[in-house]
Amino acid sequence: MAASVDEARASILALNTDELPFVYEPTTDGVVGRWNYANQKWATVLGAGSIDAEYALWIILDPATTTWRFEEHETVEQTQLSAGGDGIGVTYERSFFKGRKKEFKFNLGAALAAKVTDRRGDRVGQTYGYRFSTDDIKQPAIEALTAAGWSRRKGFWSRLFGG
Repeated sequence: MAASVDEARASILALNTDELPFVYEPTTDGVVGRWNYANQKWATVLGAGSIDAEYALWIILDPATTTWRFEEHETVEQTQLSAGGDGIGVTYERSFFKGRKKEFKFNLGAALAAKVTDRRGDRVGQTYGYRFSTDDIKQPAIEALTAAGWSRRKGFWSRLFGG
């Protein structure tokens, strides 16, 4: 027998630890996992830049069918200032994503000064970087829900063709 919606929600919230780079929070429909995976600023001799990237995994629980589904949102904002033989350049970029994704990405850089901010606070030094994988935040939640007797809600094509 499947756990109640409150028990299923609690099983995901119990995954929170200070060691994780993300946090699960309760919502009225289930749980949201939030990961600000890149919050960095850096300066070099001829330029400077920043990146701020946040991913949110909305886990919607349906108590009537004891199924769950994901909604994923990502916002990435980058700014770059550079100077060189061609003059001075400024670049600003902001992107939004909503849908389903499986992604792994990382970044590593060195600068005269760099500041990295995460759940543990600010770190200042000469290097910056991040590592991000959607599996890191999804898989523990999937395992907790499966152990609680819940299953992934089948999409239109799976219902149509029995997948």
